[in-house]
Amino acid sequence: MSSPSSRRTGPRRLEAWLCLVLALLGSACVLPRPYRAPANQALRWSDIETVTLVPPLVSVAAMSSGDIEQEVQEWSDTANQNTRGAVQTYLESTGKIFVPYAGAHPPRPDFRIHPGSVNSRPQVSEGEQSWLLFESAKDAILRHTYDLGQLFPPQMENFDYTLGPEARALLAGTPADAFLLMIATDFIPTEDRAALIGVGAVAALATGSYAGPSATPAELIVALVESQTGDVLFFNKVSMPLADLRDPEASKALVDLVLTGMQP
Repeated sequence: MSSPSSRRTGPRRLEAWLCLVLALLGSACVLPRPYRAPANQALRWSDIETVTLVPPLVSVAAMSSGDIEQEVQEWSDTANQNTRGAVQTYLESTGKIFVPYAGAHPPRPDFRIHPGSVNSRPQVSEGEQSWLLFESAKDAILRHTYDLGQLFPPQMENFDYTLGPEARALLAGTPADAFLLMIATDFIPTEDRAALIGVGAVAALATGSYAGPSATPAELIVALVESQTGDVLFFNKVSMPLADLRDPEASKALVDLVLTGMQP
């Protein structure tokens, strides 16, 4: 026969578990915003009148059934054009003045080995150095503010990243208060891979599990940087299944999604 104390403990333990479950459910309902921005984002955004888009890094590749990726330059060029147009449309819808980029070339270093330069050390300009710094900052932001296994709570609460004043070199003389840095990737399945995806989807209807190759979604990463300070005022990463960056409407949908929240 149980003692009075044990009878009291049972309900209390149950109540404690219920409270814990309710607390977890409550915290799960409060989802963090998908983008990252400093606490004074609204004030600093209001001070911005002109924005430019640094030539984005856009890559669209064909993906075979053997997971072999091969970029198709014509596809990348089309997606690049679509992305630029969508960014300009979005910025102008916020009341900002879009300024065309003044530089002749994208500020990204080319480390490919060319004939006659195997033993020569590549020269990296100030703009290219800032782009490399952006890629490092991007990796840190994704790791410590998006990756659930490596989150840094202080960085989530006090988002404070900067490329430094030297990042003005990315503008290449463009007169803009802020500039956008963007990386977009998409993988288009080849005919044989698309066939395998279809077969896997049909089999999943019968078995309840999918064992075919994955359909890699289009992904877009963007950062808004203040020209004078190099501070990152907005950062976001989104992906969209079954999107095709070669399609203007799909590009616009993805750009609108990734820039949501840039205007507080």
